[in-house]
Amino acid sequence: MKIYTKYISLIYIKYFFIVFIALEFFYVGIDLLANLKDLPSSANLKALYLLFNALAAINYTLPLSLIFALIISIFNIIRSNELISFYSLGISKNALIAPIFFISLFITTGFILLNNTPFVYAKSMQKNILTLNQLGKMSNDLFLKFDNKFVYIKELDPFSKSALNLEIFDFNSSKLLSKTSAKSGIYKDNLWILNGVEVINLPKIYKPLAKGLEKSKLKTIKSLKGFNPKTIDSIYNSGSYTIKQAFESIKMFKDQGLNLNSIKANLYTMIFSPLFAPFMILILYYYLPVTGRFFNLALLSFGFIVISLIVWGMLFILDRFSFNEIIYPEVGIIAPIAILMFYALYLVIKNR
Repeated sequence: MKIYTKYISLIYIKYFFIVFIALEFFYVGIDLLANLKDLPSSANLKALYLLFNALAAINYTLPLSLIFALIISIFNIIRSNELISFYSLGISKNALIAPIFFISLFITTGFILLNNTPFVYAKSMQKNILTLNQLGKMSNDLFLKFDNKFVYIKELDPFSKSALNLEIFDFNSSKLLSKTSAKSGIYKDNLWILNGVEVINLPKIYKPLAKGLEKSKLKTIKSLKGFNPKTIDSIYNSGSYTIKQAFESIKMFKDQGLNLNSIKANLYTMIFSPLFAPFMILILYYYLPVTGRFFNLALLSFGFIVISLIVWGMLFILDRFSFNEIIYPEVGIIAPIAILMFYALYLVIKNR
C-alpha cells in the first residue's frame, strides 16, 4: 500500500467513526426525549428499545456519515495545503479519491448484506416495545391466496412461526373442492404441520343420490409448502423484510394477482439506495477546491453538507413515493441511483 493511500484512508476512517457515533447518539437521544413518557417501565425493555433504536438509525446515519466524513477529511487536507501538495507530487485526482471510494463502497456493501439478516426487524421491534410493551406481535385475521388456495389465519406469530385457527379453502379454477380447518399449526422444514384437523371434501358431482360431503378428522397433516409465516406477515402488514424474504415474497405471490410494487420498493431500497453514498462521494470530491486561498472553507463545507442533505432528502422522498405506489419503484429508486452512478463515472473518466 502506498503511503498517501494509507494516510488518506486513516484520516477518512477516523472521521467516519467520529461522525457516525455522533449521529447515532444524536438520533437516539432525540427519539428518547420524544418518546420517554411512552416507554415501558421494565428496565430490560428500555435497554432493548435503545438498542433497536440505534440499529434502526443506521439506515439514516450510515450514508450521511460516509459523505460527511469525506467533506471533513478533504477540507482539513485543503486547509493544511496537503491536497495541493499531493497534486504537485504527481498524484492524480482519481488516485487520491480511490481509497476513500473503496472504503465507503466496502462499508456500504457490508450494510447491504446486513439487510439479509434479522437486523431489518430492528424498527418493528422498536415499535412493538413502544406501542405494545413487548417484542413480538401477533397478526390477526389474515386472508391470502396461495397456490390455488385461499388461506385464513385467525392469529399468526411470525417469530415463533406458529398460528391458531387456520382455514384452507382448496379451489380448482372457481370450483371449491375442499375445506381444511386446523386448531393450530407450526411452520417447520418449509411445511405447515397442522394439528386438530378437520377436512371437508365437497362432492364432485351434484346429482340426486350421488355421494355427498365427506368429513374426516385427523390428528395432524402437512400442508402449504413454502408458505413462510414471516413473509405472510410482512406482506399483509407491510412489515420488514430481509432481502431473501423479499425475493421469496415476489416469487410466492407473482402469480396470485397481488400488487407487488411495495415489496419491490422494499427490496430495491435495501439493495440500491445505500449506494447513494459512494457515488455521491465521487461527485462531491470532483467539485472540491484545490486550495482554500480563494474560498471561505467554512462556508463552502457547509454548502456541500447542505447539498448532500438535499440530494439525500430527494432520494428519500422518491423512496416514500415508491413505497406508497405513487410511482414505480424502478423509477423512484433504481433510476436516481443509476443517474448518480453514471454521472460519477463521467467525472472519473473526465479527470483521468
